[in-house]
Amino acid sequence: MIRTEVTSMTVPDRLPARMRMDGRTIFQQIKNYFDTENKEYFKHPNTYDGISMHLEPNILTSMEHFDLTGFHCECKDFQNQGVCKHWVAMDLYFRSLPQAIQERIGKASHKPSFASQLIPTLPSDELQDELVEEKAVVPSLSLHGQVEIRNHSIAWTLKLQVEQASRAYVIKDIAHFIFLIFQKEDYFVSQKIGTIRLSLDQFNQASQNLLLYIKKYFIDRNEHSYFNFSYGISPRDCGRYLETPVSYLNDLVPLFQALDVFQYVTSKAEYPLIFLDDSPFIPEEEIFKVVKSNNHYEIINTAYFGFIIQEKLWIRHNHFHIIKEEHRYFLDKLATWIYHYQESSPLIFSQENKAELMQICNIISNYVPISLPDELQIHDFIPTFAFSKTRNEIALNMVWSFGEKQVHSKQDLLTLPYTYQASKARKIYHQLLSAGFKEEFHSLSKIKIVDFFLKELPRFRTLGQVQLDESLEKLLVEDPAVIDIFDDEGFLSVQFDFSMISEDEIEKAIQALWNQESHYQTKQGKVLVFDDESLKVAQSLQDLRAKFSDGKIKMHKSRAFSLSETFKDNEHINFSRDFKKMAYDLTHPEEFDIKPYEVKAKLRSYQKEGVKWLSMLDHYHFGGILADDMGLGKTLQTITLLEANLKPDQKALILAPASLLYNWKEEFRKFVPHKQVEVAYSSKTERIKQIEKSATITITSYPSFRSDLKHYQKQSYDYLILDEAQMIKNSQTKTAQALREFDVKTCYALSGTPIENRLEEIWSIFQIVLPGLLPSKKEFSKLSPQLVAKLIQPFVLRRKKDEVLTELPELSEHLYSNELSSSQKTLYLAQLRRMQEMVSGASAYEIKRHKIEILAGLTRLRQICNTPALFLEDYKGDSGKMDSLFELLDTIREKGSRPLIFSQFTSMLDLIEQELEKKEMSHFKITGQTPSDKRQEMVNLFNQGEKDCFLISLKAGGTGLNLTGADTVILCDLWWNPAVEMQAIGRSHRLGQTKQVDVYRLITLGTIEEKIQELQESKKELFNTVLEGQESRSNLSVDDIKEILGVE
Repeated sequence: MIRTEVTSMTVPDRLPARMRMDGRTIFQQIKNYFDTENKEYFKHPNTYDGISMHLEPNILTSMEHFDLTGFHCECKDFQNQGVCKHWVAMDLYFRSLPQAIQERIGKASHKPSFASQLIPTLPSDELQDELVEEKAVVPSLSLHGQVEIRNHSIAWTLKLQVEQASRAYVIKDIAHFIFLIFQKEDYFVSQKIGTIRLSLDQFNQASQNLLLYIKKYFIDRNEHSYFNFSYGISPRDCGRYLETPVSYLNDLVPLFQALDVFQYVTSKAEYPLIFLDDSPFIPEEEIFKVVKSNNHYEIINTAYFGFIIQEKLWIRHNHFHIIKEEHRYFLDKLATWIYHYQESSPLIFSQENKAELMQICNIISNYVPISLPDELQIHDFIPTFAFSKTRNEIALNMVWSFGEKQVHSKQDLLTLPYTYQASKARKIYHQLLSAGFKEEFHSLSKIKIVDFFLKELPRFRTLGQVQLDESLEKLLVEDPAVIDIFDDEGFLSVQFDFSMISEDEIEKAIQALWNQESHYQTKQGKVLVFDDESLKVAQSLQDLRAKFSDGKIKMHKSRAFSLSETFKDNEHINFSRDFKKMAYDLTHPEEFDIKPYEVKAKLRSYQKEGVKWLSMLDHYHFGGILADDMGLGKTLQTITLLEANLKPDQKALILAPASLLYNWKEEFRKFVPHKQVEVAYSSKTERIKQIEKSATITITSYPSFRSDLKHYQKQSYDYLILDEAQMIKNSQTKTAQALREFDVKTCYALSGTPIENRLEEIWSIFQIVLPGLLPSKKEFSKLSPQLVAKLIQPFVLRRKKDEVLTELPELSEHLYSNELSSSQKTLYLAQLRRMQEMVSGASAYEIKRHKIEILAGLTRLRQICNTPALFLEDYKGDSGKMDSLFELLDTIREKGSRPLIFSQFTSMLDLIEQELEKKEMSHFKITGQTPSDKRQEMVNLFNQGEKDCFLISLKAGGTGLNLTGADTVILCDLWWNPAVEMQAIGRSHRLGQTKQVDVYRLITLGTIEEKIQELQESKKELFNTVLEGQESRSNLSVDDIKEILGVE
């Protein structure tokens, strides 16, 4: 178990009374165990582990952390809850010591932790890159629900499902569980899982909705007077069953059924759904029938009736039917008759009691079908409601049609030779009263015309046929709006056209629709009723972040593709010709016509398509991300774009890593030598002079741009090119902030790996490249990878080598294994045991809270796999990997091949360099300290055949460099993220390479390097999280850490 820092000596107030009492008993037994006068006893130890004292078999602590910091106990209470009776005893013992001794112990407790000693010895930049940003670490939780009938009551139970747990756990006290959630306190789940800190946001949305409702239920009913969340008063035991009145079913059933798992349990069956309504059941078998015998009729129960609880709820199988108040007494008596008196007291009716029989049959038919003889059959009818407008009232004339026979009054009903549907008649009468009419066939109502049209008219239409006279028809406008969408000065405008509404009221009508109101009433009294389709369109526009202002609906033009996709099947929407052309170009960029260009290179077909795509975006003033695989010529495509589209009076600014500045200048010289190109990279004074030259093309580094922002803002640039744009993946950096402030017409990002770890990285790039395309960061975090892929699809172009460069030489990847030397193994196993002890038995919460320390320890293990000499200056032992590397180099040299050697650790490159010099192997070396112009010079010389090999720091030279002079790539140490390795390999395996490229990954057997290799496989499709809308893991998870360390 990871030792947790405890900053307070105070034992929590909410400890169980029994735990406090037992703790006092232990304290009485041990308080005289030590001689507190022995000052040497409290002397601060020199070793990290400190002096251990055993107060009882179950207690172990360190003297320098006697204030319970690092306290560890083997008892179950401490393992599960993080506190126990032994902790109480330790606290009481500390308090009993003289004040002077307490102070000495307190001072002694500030010894640096293992992490604080370990971390400074690691390379800060490498460690920082491995640390993944973590939010507050909490396990994902969800609820499972169940309902049953206990003692004629509705009893709900809950189970807690913890992320990745094999089963859900019954919540034994629902009230207390709810209390702990809203107090954000600890909850003991099980012996296996232990204790977790609860909070509402840990749960999925369906569970959150239910928890909020149950909390409100307790508070509103005042069922537990102690349940006061404001003052944090803990409730007494409530039990596992939440028993609720029938009146709460309409709320609780949907909430419970929305959970991942729900079931209604009876003694005979389990149902995954409950059907709750007030409409008739449709049972599979007949339940009642009326049998005629001689001069009487008898009602017979022929099948399972179900049961009634609280006289309000009729349950039959998994149908829950809330009984109308007027029928409760009758149905309760009927159920009593079925189960207690059916045989001894049959329901028999004479011919004279036929009316009473039909009344009972009508009530029963409200709930279940009942079989009747022909003379008692219930006949259906179709009502017609004819409405007309008088001066201040609405008149109704109603007719019921029984086939060819029509009924115009209640009196006519009495003359019918058969029975009509009483339940349907009651619904009609109820609707008449609701609309202000009487329960008559001819009646008047003073209802407001708006209320009639919006509320009552739709209800009448569900009951029968509706007819409106001419005066009412003129007042009711139900025609759907005609919607036009067109390009409007850089924005997309949406226009709603409502028939029969004057121009001067259109704006107010659109405002009402935008506000999701059901209607708009004109000055003339007309009522414009918004149909569901128009309301959906308005809501969809708001979802696409359209804005309504000054009577117009506008949205960012970049959402044209999303807009056309959303409304492509809507027949009421008209897209303008310009809009259709833009939407077509966004989806067919390969057909876009581009301007002639003069470039001293023969572009491949896919590169021409890339230039067309970039030019199409430029035409519509859109930015984008060219995300082609490394080595496919993103630089050439960009230079061609600028050559074709850059006007004589226009300028472009290119930002790139310092190592690539002169590479860009060289590419311009090679392909478009007539372009005026300046590299603004030297002292600040020199850079300003270069900026003020106003060259057609200015190239600078990201840090220089940030430093010189004010000077660049004084210039006017039409194009901004961001090379290796993953450099701005963090939106919080000063560089990203400076770029967001920089005004430019069109911006493009170039990156073979626009996403390396997290989805937010693509958000950061698009905030600069195409602001307005994506929502706020908070809203963006809620989007699925599939939706993000759909939003950015037209503005990202990615091609892979194996798709477009079929003639590119083969890339052959090899795992080149080695074993730890004996001296390496000793150090490795000691470090591994220490790491395993840290992680073994720790909860996910503890592991994530100590992630910096854990990752630091993992980095140390990786260094040992290379050679312990990376951190031990006096290490004289062997290194299996170093031996293996130079064996491989000998083989490569014999073949006449020239390798690139990459390592994360610059100190590893230094050691390799020393050995190369001993073997008289010539080499170049690039690290973060190598000047930019010097890098390009070395690259050019190496590609021309100079030197045997090239040593490169993975971070400093893993991007942008063109090193096709090498046909072998050696990766000395594996990186957590395979995207970085892909970039490194792309330095050699790229356009212009004529030889097969061999890649060797050096892996030390039996170590975490094998686990890292497996982990990389799960991350290799990281780009597809967004670029293809597929799920992928991007962070080092708790399971990853445990798997790497071999901990169960």
